[in-house]
Amino acid sequence: MLSSCIQANYILGDNPMKLSYLVGYGSNYPQQVHHRGASIPADAKTGCKGFQYLHSPNPNPNVAMGALVGGPFQNDTFVDSRDNAVQTESSTYNSGTLVGLLSGLVTTSSVAQSFT
Repeated sequence: MLSSCIQANYILGDNPMKLSYLVGYGSNYPQQVHHRGASIPADAKTGCKGFQYLHSPNPNPNVAMGALVGGPFQNDTFVDSRDNAVQTESSTYNSGTLVGLLSGLVTTSSVAQSFT
């Protein structure tokens, strides 16, 4: 269980970058999530275009609250850039690992006695 706590803490900001990889958690999280809904203003008329938003150096106009990005490279570096989809894209397979990790912590904790 200690290892799971360490992993959860790492994801939430206890890491060399002091960055939460869960968007919206804490005060320091990725600002350029590789996500169309987060990176294009709500009133934009893009059609199938929109590359000016993909390549913009500005933070996303919409926060993808609760999205879990790909995370750091093995050397604990993270480049917060929309063009860096490997690290900044949010996806269900990223979120699924966090859900599994946190579920394991809840079911092994002394706090959760019963789910009925």
